[in-house]
Amino acid sequence: MKSDIHLDKVRKWLSPPDTSTNVNAAKEKRHKGTGTWFLASAAFLEWKSGSRRHLWLHGLAGCGKTVLTSTILDHLRDTQTESCVTLDFFFDFRDKGKQQFDNLLRSLAFQLYSQCANSLKDLDSLFASYDDGRKQPTTDPLSRSVHIMMQRPKKLQIILDALDECVTRSELLKWMKTLPELASVHLIATSRWEEELESGLSGWIDKENTVPIDRDLVNADIRSYIKARLEVGEEFQKRWASRPAVLEELEAELGGMAGGM
Repeated sequence: MKSDIHLDKVRKWLSPPDTSTNVNAAKEKRHKGTGTWFLASAAFLEWKSGSRRHLWLHGLAGCGKTVLTSTILDHLRDTQTESCVTLDFFFDFRDKGKQQFDNLLRSLAFQLYSQCANSLKDLDSLFASYDDGRKQPTTDPLSRSVHIMMQRPKKLQIILDALDECVTRSELLKWMKTLPELASVHLIATSRWEEELESGLSGWIDKENTVPIDRDLVNADIRSYIKARLEVGEEFQKRWASRPAVLEELEAELGGMAGGM
């Protein structure tokens, strides 16, 4: 009971954004089987095995990056070993609590505190130094504490979605440059391609680890979704079940117009 009370105090002190809402929303939109092409890709398999440590996936707005992120997270958590910790954060232009670098730090700190017993003393020390949570830490000491905490797990997988929706990118990119110092950290980040992000990431993420999201593979996922909706959707079957040629034409036309979005 004492431990639970203290955990609740730390949660209230940090007030970390709840990223499960992003995961759940993405999973509700996700059509079964979509995104599995990435899980079977050489880039991901090599990342998971450790021969690649950092991947940046970039794609068009609307190509399904957040839904793909939820697919990656489900897979990692289904196959996670005891020695591995998986953290996530979703930047979100619709939610002010998920737009700043400081929000990311608070979320990562609490996730580590909840999942990695070896990191408890690091955050407890910071908590105590701020009058047992009566005062708020500024970004720099919080960042230093998170950096130390990230060294505690034997393997740490961090999944960051929508870097382009962070409004304090310079701070974010400066912090991300420190990740190669931590041998245990394995990162996947997603975003739209933007010059500022490319410039900030290219200095430490090798070109072969900068992965454009393949439009043809996204189109295949879209066609799979369209086909399923036409086959099981009552609104389509009620009207066109007796005219399969019309359903085939709808499938072909809509699938052909997707353009990776």
